[in-house]
Amino acid sequence: MAFTFDVNARTRTVTITPPVTLPVSPSNSPPHTADRPSLSLLAGDAVRMLASNVRTSAVGAFTPNRIRVTFDVAIESRLPGIRLVTPTWPVAPANGVILFPIDYTVTFVAGSVTGGGGNTLLVEQPRFGTVTPSTDFDGTGAPASGAPYNFFNDADCTQVTSNDCFRWKAYESSIAALASSSRRTIGFDIDPSVAQFRARMIVAADLAPSDVGARTIARTVADMP
Repeated sequence: MAFTFDVNARTRTVTITPPVTLPVSPSNSPPHTADRPSLSLLAGDAVRMLASNVRTSAVGAFTPNRIRVTFDVAIESRLPGIRLVTPTWPVAPANGVILFPIDYTVTFVAGSVTGGGGNTLLVEQPRFGTVTPSTDFDGTGAPASGAPYNFFNDADCTQVTSNDCFRWKAYESSIAALASSSRRTIGFDIDPSVAQFRARMIVAADLAPSDVGARTIARTVADMP
């Protein structure tokens, strides 16, 4: 259920690819069916990710010997009559729709692909430099917020063996149906040798009836004999 962000630090561009899932609308499937997503982890049928305003710092401006790449991300609800609210699983570190990077690696252009419209092939190649989420994943924006949080099974995020702890960003506590959240800044620190990298990010939110839909249902029930 991860959205793939391909970031080019040289051209300051971001390409977002939604999760490839079957059937077409897994986030809106009935409960207890095989095609339902992992509880509150949403796929591309439920949300659309919008990135803009890519910026790169000078080497060492924020972290010694590293470049910080930041960009703004908004989350758009795609389901009519459904709003996005704080997730119940994984248990959220704060109130709001949560975005967190679950995986990130360096990529490079391997050359043109023959056929298929001459698309460029991106190859994951972690040997040439490193990439890590920056403190721009600052949670709610409060002091010390956004620190690595146990989203899944790790008992202690201070252990070097922890692999389920991730930095995170909180959005509004409710994103209305067919509406977009505010744009919020996230970032990554990269080695100067890194030109491109890929981050896979999770949107965690529960689906709830929109206020208009809830009022309509309430009126319908009240009018029943």
